[in-house]
Amino acid sequence: MSDDAPQFGALFDLDGTLVDSLPTVGAAMSQAMSDFDHHFSAEKIIPLIGAPMPVLAAEMSGVSAEIAEQMNERYLELYYADFIQATRPFDGATALLERLEAAGMPLGVVTNKNEHGGKLMVEIQQWERFFSIVVGRDTADRPKPFPDGSLLALDTLEVTPAHAAFVGDTEFDMNAARDADIAVRIGLLGARNAQQLDEAGATHVVSDLEAVGEVLLEAAAHQSRAAAES
Repeated sequence: MSDDAPQFGALFDLDGTLVDSLPTVGAAMSQAMSDFDHHFSAEKIIPLIGAPMPVLAAEMSGVSAEIAEQMNERYLELYYADFIQATRPFDGATALLERLEAAGMPLGVVTNKNEHGGKLMVEIQQWERFFSIVVGRDTADRPKPFPDGSLLALDTLEVTPAHAAFVGDTEFDMNAARDADIAVRIGLLGARNAQQLDEAGATHVVSDLEAVGEVLLEAAAHQSRAAAES
């Protein structure tokens, strides 16, 4: 790649993508909602995770935005006090990030955790060296599914949407990436099925993080070849 060729970068969601946080997030949210006499099991909540927690709480319980925000505050208290430290990375997550780091790919996080929570999760997993920026739901003007956070992250990485990828596991990730005009949108199977990810804007649907790495490195290599030929 020539020195003036644009670099290829990647953005990652955290929950359900790099870390297996859905069980602990669901359990903390279940307890928080129960504290307000709205009883939903973690199993009921987990398939809906992806939207900001106040939105999820309001939609599930039918409470006002004010009460939903109070539920969210209680959830955050519980989650950071009792749950987040136990979150495990998915198999292959650290190996993937090491592989991308070795390839010189700039990386960022765009999460619907608040920025503090996103940074804390990165610290817990000891991934600080991999990510140049962590964007939370309160970092940009609007959280996912809006594109604001993705565009902010790419601007910080000095990567254009046409030379970027987004890796996530929900329609909120795919919608945000699509509306930011990010070229490569990798949907990871788990919380959503292939049809849901396709309909939300995924350009690739994969089943594991090893496959994510293959798509990202091939996309970067394709860009390098194109730059060399131009």
